[in-house]
Amino acid sequence: MDASKNEYEDWGDSRWEFTKSRSMWHFDTKKPPSLGIDSYTPVCRFRADFAESIATCMPCARASSWGTRNHFNKEIAQQGLYTATAEEQDLIRAGADPNAEVFHRTAAEDIALFRKISDTLGMDDSMIKFHNQTCGQMLHTHIDNFAARPERENSFKVTEMDRDPSSMRRFAIMLADWQLGQIFQIGNANFTQWRAGDCITWEWMDMPHSTANMGWWDRPMLQITGKVTEKTQWLMDASLLNLSKPGSPMIEFNL
Repeated sequence: MDASKNEYEDWGDSRWEFTKSRSMWHFDTKKPPSLGIDSYTPVCRFRADFAESIATCMPCARASSWGTRNHFNKEIAQQGLYTATAEEQDLIRAGADPNAEVFHRTAAEDIALFRKISDTLGMDDSMIKFHNQTCGQMLHTHIDNFAARPERENSFKVTEMDRDPSSMRRFAIMLADWQLGQIFQIGNANFTQWRAGDCITWEWMDMPHSTANMGWWDRPMLQITGKVTEKTQWLMDASLLNLSKPGSPMIEFNL
């Protein structure tokens, strides 16, 4: 039996402090941001009509707090999310409401267009989630840990993705053009003025990030998390090469 199956993370009473302790980011808030591993990587743009897929997901997307964000997983919904206590303690210490809504969310693996996007990204064993952040909702600063992944078993168990973060990746695909008041901060960078179909990623174990909607318009977004394949890595390599050549056209896929 693999001895690593008996290893468990110790978060104490703070998700933020634990995830920050293993991050490789510099946490120098005076340092100007640069695209790539220091903040976020623009990957590609998907050209498609998202209206029907958004309309299908909207009635299913439920307002969620930190503790209820993975309600679509029946086991987690019944047992309670293993990370919730540490996350809520972080909020309470900061004077925030632990039950505040962060976004509306639903599973979206059954949406054909979204599966096609996941396939284009080359993801293996992907989890596809539809988010809609409405006026006044805010997802506080955090570093990812992929709490809903089945490998976690709703526990602090150390997994292969913890030992090798490059084996897993998360992509965010914006489903509508940016509007005033919509904030997406990653490290020291602000991802802004996006267009529908723009896809970005970041180093999930390293990069602190947060989102908020202070505008009057919905902010629909697709989140795809899965195992990296050769196809995924090829796309990442091509994206980083583009960053090294200013003026290079963005990679585009017509769906």
